[in-house]
Amino acid sequence: MEADMMNLHTQISSMENNLKSMEEEENKHIEERNEALFLELSGLSQALIRSLANIRLPAMQEPVSEQNFDSYVETLTHMFTNKDCYQNPENRALLESINQAVKGIEVWTDRRTGGGTSSDYIHLSFQTFRLCM
Repeated sequence: MEADMMNLHTQISSMENNLKSMEEEENKHIEERNEALFLELSGLSQALIRSLANIRLPAMQEPVSEQNFDSYVETLTHMFTNKDCYQNPENRALLESINQAVKGIEVWTDRRTGGGTSSDYIHLSFQTFRLCM
């Protein structure tokens, strides 16, 4: 009986070690994926900043930059979720300018499917840009 208990204890320890190893591997994979997503987001942010650099929002004093990017997007979101904004011809012209500025942005993504990978280009229009905000 003592030998059975030792054997059981060894099996439990082995299972715990395997589980810990699996968790560490999963955490490593998650960290790598998060880093890749962060780089992708950073690239998209830079592309948007470059594309929108010459488009000033009425509510902001400065053009878009890394320092005010979040505020710029927040202001833009607020402007175009307000239905009254669409009535103003200046805002319609601004919307068209933004649409043209982001129209050609392409982002390379790598989506894991099963055991292989498939890659897609995402073509952004202002409509999908608004959905991302």
